[in-house]
Amino acid sequence: MDISTSHFGIVLKKLRNEQQLSQEALADRCCRHPSYISLMERNIKKPSLDTIMALATGLEMKASEMLMEVEQHTENK
Repeated sequence: MDISTSHFGIVLKKLRNEQQLSQEALADRCCRHPSYISLMERNIKKPSLDTIMALATGLEMKASEMLMEVEQHTENK
C-alpha cells in the first residue's frame, strides 16, 4: 500500500478543525510557526518525524493515532 504524503495535510487540517484550533493556536502548542502549519496543510512542506510528534502532542493524541488517520484517509480515497 502506498501512503501518499499529500493526505497528511488534509488530515492535519481536519484534526485541527475538529478541535476548533486556529493554525496559530496549534503552532503555539507544538512550538512551530503558524506559516509552517499552513504549508503542511497545503502539502507544500512535508513534516519530519520530530514535527509529527510535536503536532500529535499539540493535538493531544499519539503520533501513531495521527498516522493511522492518514492511512485511513489514504485507503478511503
